[in-house]
Order: sequence, then C-alpha cells, then structure tokens
Amino acid sequence: MNRNLNQALPSRQEVAKALKKEVHELPTLPVVALKLLKLTSQDSSKAADLAKIVETDPAIAAKVLRLVNSAHYGLRRTISSLSHAVVILGFSAIRAMALEVTLFEQLVRHDPAKRFDRMYFWRHCLSVAELSKVMASECGHPDPEEVYAAGLLHDIGKLILDVYGKISYRHFLQGYGKTAAGPLIDEEKNYIGIAHDRIGAFFCNEWKIPAGITAAVRFHHGHFAAHLLRERDKLVCAIVAFADFITWTQGIGSVQVSTQPSLEPDIEQVLPVADLDLKALLSAMDREVRAVARFYDFSFPSADEFRTNLLSASINISRLNTAHLRRQEELNTKLRLLSQLHLNLTTTKMPFNREEIIEEIFLAIHKDFGFDRITLLQIVPKQRSLLPVQCWPRRERKKLRLASLAIRPDDAKLLVCLRERTPVLLTSADEEKSPLLHCFSAEEIAIIPLTTHNRTLGLLTIDNAASGRALLPTDLSLLTIVANGLGIALENAKIISDLKERAELDGLTGIYNRGTLDQLMEAACRHARHGGEPIVLGILDVDFFKKFNDTYGHPAGDSILRLIAGTLKKMSRPTDIVGRFGGEEFAFLLPAQQLQEGQQFAERLRREIEDLGKLLSRRFPHCPLTVSIGITASAGSSGAFRDDLLAMADQALYQAKATGRNKVCFSKMTTGQGICAVR
Repeated sequence: MNRNLNQALPSRQEVAKALKKEVHELPTLPVVALKLLKLTSQDSSKAADLAKIVETDPAIAAKVLRLVNSAHYGLRRTISSLSHAVVILGFSAIRAMALEVTLFEQLVRHDPAKRFDRMYFWRHCLSVAELSKVMASECGHPDPEEVYAAGLLHDIGKLILDVYGKISYRHFLQGYGKTAAGPLIDEEKNYIGIAHDRIGAFFCNEWKIPAGITAAVRFHHGHFAAHLLRERDKLVCAIVAFADFITWTQGIGSVQVSTQPSLEPDIEQVLPVADLDLKALLSAMDREVRAVARFYDFSFPSADEFRTNLLSASINISRLNTAHLRRQEELNTKLRLLSQLHLNLTTTKMPFNREEIIEEIFLAIHKDFGFDRITLLQIVPKQRSLLPVQCWPRRERKKLRLASLAIRPDDAKLLVCLRERTPVLLTSADEEKSPLLHCFSAEEIAIIPLTTHNRTLGLLTIDNAASGRALLPTDLSLLTIVANGLGIALENAKIISDLKERAELDGLTGIYNRGTLDQLMEAACRHARHGGEPIVLGILDVDFFKKFNDTYGHPAGDSILRLIAGTLKKMSRPTDIVGRFGGEEFAFLLPAQQLQEGQQFAERLRREIEDLGKLLSRRFPHCPLTVSIGITASAGSSGAFRDDLLAMADQALYQAKATGRNKVCFSKMTTGQGICAVR
C-alpha cells in the first residue's frame, strides 16, 4: 500500500465508532475472490491454477462458462473446460468477474427491508464499472479490468454501512433531507460519523485490494492530485470519478435521492475529458451492460441522444458548481479584511446594496440617454425563463405583461444574446418569433447582457414604448459599456454581501452567530414595539450535551450541533430568525406570532429533534438526543425589550431542564402568570 494513500485512510478507531461490530468481526471478501486477486497479480500464475480456484465457486464457474460461450466471443464450438475458458478470457477478466459475482451473492442479493434498494445500487456499480473499463481502454490504461474492479467497488462503503453500521445506510437515507441537507457525502459524516468513501477504502486496505483500486474507492468524491500516488493510480481515480459522475447525470445513481454530482478539477488534470467522445462512450457502455442486465434481470435507461445532451449540460453545470465552491473557499481568506472593509463601507457614500446600485445606474442611463423604460431581467435556468426583478420608473413595472417569460427555441435573437453574450435589437419584424415585444407593448427593444468573469448575470432591456422614439444601433454599443460596469458593480456587491454574511454566520453550523443574533433580535423587538405586533422568543438547549463530547468525542458533538441547526433552518419561515446562542444553545425569534403559535412551533421542533435522536441512537446508544426549550412572547406597544424577553425565555428554559428535560416550557410576560409546561 502506498504510504501516502495509507495516510488518507481513516483510523481503526474512527471506523469502529460507526460500526455495530468490531472491525475484526466483519467478514472479509470471500476466500475465492481474495485468492483470485492474489493469483492474478502474480506473473508466475498459470491458467490451470486459476481454473482450480474458479472450480471451487459454482457461481463464478457458471458465469465464466456462460461468458466465454456468449455471442460476444463468437466461438465456433462450445467451451466446457474452465482452463480453456481462463486462457480465452484472460486473468484480469476472471478477477473482475469473481469480484462481481461474490459481491452480489454476499452483499447485494439479500435486502428484505428494501429501504436501501440494493439492486438499484448494484445497477449503478455495474454501470460505473463498465463505463470505467471502456474509458480505461480509450485512455490506454494497461489493465482495463483493474479499472472495472475499481468501478465495481467504488461505493462498497455504502453496503458495509448498510449491513454493519450502527446507523445503517437505509436509516441514514430516511433521515437525509429532514434537515437542511447538504451534499450526500457531507451528511453521511454528520449522521453516521464517517463517509462511505473513507470506510470503503479502509476495508479495501484490510482486504489487501490493490492500491489503484483502493485509491479510487477513497478519492472518487475528492481531491487526489495532491497525494503522492502513482500516475497509473491517479488515472484510475480520475476514470472512476468521471464514470460515477456520468452515471449520476444519466439517472443511474446508487440511491434514489436528488443530488447534483460535482466534477472535481482533479479529474480534468489527469483525464482528457474534452477529447472524449461522450456519445461513443455511452454507446459502448450500453453494449457491455446489456448482457449484464440480462444476467441480473434489470433494465437501464436508453435514449442515447437525450443522454448525451443531458450529460454535456450536466458537465457544464457541475463545473460552475465546483467553481462556485472554490470561490467560496477563497472568500474565507478575505474575512480577516472584513473589519477594515466594514469601516470603509460605513464611511463612503457609494451604495453597495444591489437594489441601490441598480437604481442609481438606471437613473444615470435615463439622464444620459433619455430612454423611457429600463428593465433588469433575471435568468431562471431551471425553468428556462426570464423574470423581471427591477424596472425604472418603478411604476412602469405594473404595465409589463410579464410575470415570467419562457425562453423559446425559436427565439433566435434572444438565444444569440444569451449564448454569445452580445447585445441585440428586437424590432416589429421579430414579433412573431419573440414574445418580448408583446410583453413590453413596444415596437422595439434593445437587450444587453450583463456579464462579468465570462458569466451572464442577467439581461438589461431598453425601450421607448411611451415616446415612440427609435433606438439606434449606436445605443447598443454605448449601453454595453454601461452594462459591463453594472455587472462588475453587482459582482462586487455580491462579494461584499458574501463577506458580510460569512461574518454574521456561525462557522460550525452555518446559522447566525451570537453577535448577529443580538443585533437582529434588538431590531425585531424594536419593530414589534413600534408596530404593536406580537413576537415570540425561544431558547433551545441540548440535553446532556457534555455527555456526547465526553463519550464520543468533540467531532460527534459538532455533528449533533450541525444537525440541530439544519433542523431549525428546515422548520423555520424565511421571516424567522434562528441562530446559535453559544455552546449547545440555540435561539429562535418568530415575528408576528402569538405565544400559542410559538408553543406549537417549539413542540414540533422538539419532536423532530427527538425523532432525529432515535435515528442517531444506533450511533450513540448511551446518549439519547433531546432538547429542552423555553419560550416567551410579547405583544402590543407595551412589548418587552430584548433583554426582558431573553430573561423570561431563559427562566422558562431553566424550568424545562429542572422538571425532567425534553420538554417545552413557556413564560408569559403578563403579571401573575407563572411558567407552564405545554407537554
């Protein structure tokens, strides 16, 4: 095993925490598969030796003979000798076949609960394996069957967790999405304590699987270029990761959840993705997979052209997603400049608010050019539509016959504007093919793309529908310069907004931190008093949280806090304020809510976290996850100040903890009312 790869594997202790049995108690790969792996990697091995091992497993022997006598090889006579079959198929093919059959027989076939559909999972693994083998041949890898085995095993960690995990993979999938769920592999860490790529690679190492295969299992979702792997092993990692990405985009994922796969930059450093014939790869994979599908009695999606187009689009989308994640990482390095930046922003007259920037630019355009109406359209990619977000003068927006406008395939000029990022002028001659003129009730419209860093942020439209004055081609050139400046200004505003947001959020949980909570709560209470509106404040405390840290370690405690924060975000309204108050305490503020409504929200929240705790009990058997919640409410112009509400909510929380925990208590602000439990 490569020492650098070994360092990327989890420790035995980390793996043991996620399993309901000791590591040494788990079964290894079947003896036949292990012997075949060892024998096929030795130069001195003979076909007769390999045949003897194959003979000991009827399932493998049957598939070997079935394959060698299939139409794929086109032999004139039937082969009945295993020794002869081994010579024809080759050592590597026998090794891959042995892994496939033994994995299926031992782990895949039996799944009575059906919550984690193992046949669905197996279809994904076989597709990744076949596609990996095709790409390996295309890229000149010396052993395509080794790459096939890597594809077959890449998600083995999910099966291990489903069979032997304290929280089985099927139970994880039940909980996934109940919180504000992130990428699947990140949520595995939060729920289970370890992700499938790490535990899968650990057991591949335990089973003495070749380094290239183990590396692909470990890195098919992550960075591998920085690790000191052999170039051959890096190629295996890249091929399997790309094959995994392709199958997800084609609707052949390993689990039935909606998730957008990411295309790691490391893949394209090793694999010539741009030079690959995607359609040919998919066709070759389909040919190989058909026989496998008949063997296992399931079907695969078809429609080659649709899949090829979908794949190309998915690659582009995923590149953008990954680039966005990288930019977010870069923003973290800029946080240290936030204090000075904040000072500069508060002392300058230049607006950094998006709406203010657009308003100011629109006024300048009107002043310099005298256009009647200026509109900003947002592009909605999923719906392939345009949405007006700002208009000058503001009253003109009401006159637009446009709630949302679909981007039609025959709208040639609009498509040119979007694809080539160039301004276009729509006139009455385009009315039949462009519904924009009708929506704006105009004879002609100029459309200018807002771009920055080779990205289109939106569309700027100009028209003179009221005055009827003609738009000139020179207007488009001048407006393009203005639009570029507006694009840069909006991008800078977004960066500043992101920096502010990062400074306002708790680094561990991603919700508001204590400082931001204090400011928002003060403002919300002041608004409630002046407007005579009710407001509810709640404080949530994790029961016996110290026991989680002491028993299972601080990383386990961190995952608990992230899951609770996710639950809070999932259950709250956009107008609600939720944040981490400090340590294991969280707070929520519910504007325009009465005490009874606050009680109902708090009780739903308590039950949801209690249900989450039941799921996590397999991972933390001696630490049931529950919370205690204290709430209070204020109403009318005589409403309390923030500090008063905090004191009352804290008093109610103390009562909840003192009377047994895992309950909601409330404290009314009116005189003479005591603290009451609502359970």
